[in-house]
Amino acid sequence: MSTTIGRLLSLVGITFLIHSAYSTYQHLSYLNAVDKAESGLPIEIIAECLISVVVSLVGVVLCAGDLKNILMENEMRKQTIDKLDTAPSFITFNHRGRRAVSAHTLLQRRSHMS
Repeated sequence: MSTTIGRLLSLVGITFLIHSAYSTYQHLSYLNAVDKAESGLPIEIIAECLISVVVSLVGVVLCAGDLKNILMENEMRKQTIDKLDTAPSFITFNHRGRRAVSAHTLLQRRSHMS
């Protein structure tokens, strides 16, 4: 129920925010047409803008789901030992195994040739 009300409030707030933006454009166009110096926006437009932002914010808060706890124990239960025990900074690719494998393949080639 609250998500429906939240979506409705968000829609109403965004609609009025768009209307206040259009009213601002219209007011500035009027000032430009009559060659008046910009004296600021009327209080009605400012109030409409602020109220629409607050209404939209309330709607978004009502639409949002429940907050979840961020506990390390809960996250650690989801992990496997393979993910926890990896240390990619300790992996080295330049080690003795390369020489051992190359010596083994060299010996295999020699045994196949004879």
